[in-house]
Amino acid sequence: MATFTELTNRSLAELLDALRREARYPSDHARVLHDLQVHQIELELQNRELRAAQQALEESRDRYANLYDFAPVAYTTLDRQGRMVEMNLTAARLLGVERGRAVDPFLGLRLAPGQNRALLSTIGRVLATGREESLEATLGRPPQPTRELHLLLQRGRLGADGAAPATCSAALLDVTEHRQLTRRLQERESQLEHQAGHDALTGLPNRLLFTDRLHQAMQRAHRENHELALLFLDLDRFKDINDSLGHGVGDAILRQVTERLRAQVREGDTVARLGGDEFTIILGDLRQGSEAGLIARKLVDAFTQPFAVNDHALYMTASIGMTASIGISLYPQDGADMETLVRNADAAMYRAKEQGRNTFCFYTEDLTAHALAQVSLETALRQALAKEKFSLHYQPQHDLETGRILGCEALIRWHHPLMGVVEPDDFIHVAESTGLIVPITAWVLRTAVTQMKRWHTQGLLTRGTVSVNLSNRDIQSPNLAETVVGILDAVRLDPHALVVEIAETWVIARPESAAFNIQRLQTLGIDVGIDDFGAGYSSLTSLKRLAVRVIKIDRSFVAGLPDDAAACAITRAVIALGQALGLKVVAEGVESQAQADFLQREGCRIVQGYLFSRALPAAEFEAYVRDWIPPPAAPCGAVAAP
Repeated sequence: MATFTELTNRSLAELLDALRREARYPSDHARVLHDLQVHQIELELQNRELRAAQQALEESRDRYANLYDFAPVAYTTLDRQGRMVEMNLTAARLLGVERGRAVDPFLGLRLAPGQNRALLSTIGRVLATGREESLEATLGRPPQPTRELHLLLQRGRLGADGAAPATCSAALLDVTEHRQLTRRLQERESQLEHQAGHDALTGLPNRLLFTDRLHQAMQRAHRENHELALLFLDLDRFKDINDSLGHGVGDAILRQVTERLRAQVREGDTVARLGGDEFTIILGDLRQGSEAGLIARKLVDAFTQPFAVNDHALYMTASIGMTASIGISLYPQDGADMETLVRNADAAMYRAKEQGRNTFCFYTEDLTAHALAQVSLETALRQALAKEKFSLHYQPQHDLETGRILGCEALIRWHHPLMGVVEPDDFIHVAESTGLIVPITAWVLRTAVTQMKRWHTQGLLTRGTVSVNLSNRDIQSPNLAETVVGILDAVRLDPHALVVEIAETWVIARPESAAFNIQRLQTLGIDVGIDDFGAGYSSLTSLKRLAVRVIKIDRSFVAGLPDDAAACAITRAVIALGQALGLKVVAEGVESQAQADFLQREGCRIVQGYLFSRALPAAEFEAYVRDWIPPPAAPCGAVAAP
C-alpha cells in the first residue's frame, strides 16, 4: 500500500471519509489503529495546506517585491534623521546609488543646499501628527545636473506593541519634465497673450491694447480730476521711404522711431502703433493740457537726428521726405468718449499736415498757439539757464513782537531780453514739466546759501535763515539731502541757516518719498516747511507723519484779514494747530497794519509782505537790513516803516 505522502489530496480525502464511516471495530487494537490512520491522514492534509499557504505567501511577497522595485515611482523609507532605511530600484536609480551600500544614506545631503532643514521639519511633523504632507525639493547640487522632486510623506504603521512608528514612507515623484512642459506652455501662453495685444514689428501696444489703455486712462482722469492728452502721430511721406529704399529699411526705421518715441515720454505714458506709419501716445496726469505741446515738440524734434540703417546714417528730414505730424486732443474738453477723442486727435493731425507737416496741432486752435508759446518759453528758459540770466530777490521776514529781521525768503527772477523781469508764476510750471526745474533749483540753492554766507561774514543776519522753495521733482529725488548738504559744505554755511519750503500739494501727492527726504534734511539740521498751507488738501495725519517744523499761512487767507470771517476762522485754526504741534508759523502776503495786528493777537509772530518790504535784489536787501531800526516796545501792531 502506498504511503500517505504519495497519495493525492483527493485520494486522501476519500480514504479519510471511508475510515470515518466504519462504525464497528473487532477489537480495541483495531479501533486504535483506525484512529491512528485517521489522525495521520488529517495531519498530512493540514501539512499540505500549510505548505500551499506558505508557497502562496512567498509568491505574493515576490510579486510585491517586483512591483515595489520596478514601480515607476521612487519609494524610500526615512527615519527621523532623514536616513534612507530602504528604497526600491527606481529610487536607487533616481538617487544614483546602489542598494545595500551605506554611502551617504541621508536624503537631505542629496538635495539642494538649504533644503535639508525643510525635509527634517516635514518628517518630524508627519511622525508627530500622522498626517500626510508634501514637499517640493531639488535633487542634486550645482554644477551637477538637478531634478525637481515632489515628495509625499506618510507615517509608517504602529508597532506590534502599539509603539509609535519611527519611520515614514516617502514617494519621490520626479516632476522635472512635467514642470518644464508647464513652463513652456505658460511661456507660450504669455507669448500668445502678448502677441494679441502688441505689434509684431515694434513690440508696441496694438490697436486692441491701446483701446483698453485709453479707456483706463480716461476713467482715471475722470476719477482724479486730471487732464489727459491723446497724441495722434503720422510719419509724413513714409510711403516714399518704402518705395525708394525698400520695406526692410522702412521696418528698421519704424523700430528706431519706436525707441525715440518711448524716450521722449514718461514711464507711465503709453506709446502704441495702430498700423502702418500711425502711432498714438496717451499722456495722463497733466495739470495743464498745454503741457502736451511741450512733449509733442520733443517728439517732432526727435526726427532731426539720423537713423542708422545698414551701417549708414540716414537723415529723415523734410528734404528727404519723412518727418512727423502730430494731432492732439484733450480729455474731457475735446471728447468725453474714446471714439470722439481719437477722431478729434486724427483731425488735428491732418491740420498739422495742412500747415506744412513737421509740426503739431491741438484740436482747439487757441491751445496750439498757447502750446507754441510754451515751447518758445522753454527754449528761452534753457538759454537763460546757460547764460545765467536769473537773479534772486530777498523778502525779509519780521518778528512782530520785537520788530527784528529774522531772515528772508529767496525768490527767483528771470531777466528776459524782451519781456523784462519775469515772475516765477509765469515760468516755473514750464520748468517743472520739462525737468529744467532741477538745475534751476540747484542754482537757487547755491546762490542763496552763498549770499547768506557772505552776509554772515559781514556780520549781518548772523542768526537769521534764508528760505528756498523746492519743487515736486526735488522733494521726490532720492539724492536731495546729499545735493543740499554738498552745496552747504561747499560754501561752509551752517545747515541751521537754511530753511527749505515745499508746496503742500506736492507733499500730499507722494507722502512716502516726501517724508523720507524731510526726515533726512531735518536730521542734518535743515528745517523744512510747508508753503501755502491750507490751500491744498492737508490732513492732520499727513502733517504728523511728515514732521515738518514750519508752516506758512497761504496769502489768500491773509488777504481777507481781518474782515473776512472765513479767512479769520481758517487763520486762527492754522495758528492754533501750529502752536499745538510746536511748529513755527509764518504768514506771507501781509500788506496792511490791520492784518499784522490780527496775526499778532492770534499768536503768529513771524510775517513777511509789502507792509515791510517787497522782495529786493541782494544789494538793496543788504542796505535794508543795515538801515532797519526795530521799533521800540509798543502795543500790539506798532510797526515802524523802514
